[in-house]
Amino acid sequence: MTHRVEVYETDTAGNVDIVGAFYYCSDECAKGHPGYSGWNGACDAFSPVECPCGQRVTWYRWNFETHDQEVVLPTAADYWETY
Repeated sequence: MTHRVEVYETDTAGNVDIVGAFYYCSDECAKGHPGYSGWNGACDAFSPVECPCGQRVTWYRWNFETHDQEVVLPTAADYWETY
């Protein structure tokens, strides 16, 4: 399960933009980020991500052979391959 902390910025007109997103292996790790504002559910990652604690997180990549997404587990030998 992947956890994400989003960092927002509000301009003078009141418009809100996401200016950063950080991925963590657990909510416990995410709590250490200064932008943490509470658990926002599990989020999907679409590129290889390593939590600041060193733990890899599960992510999804496109498989061109099957023409579908595939789950890439943290233990996968080809974890860092994005094809």
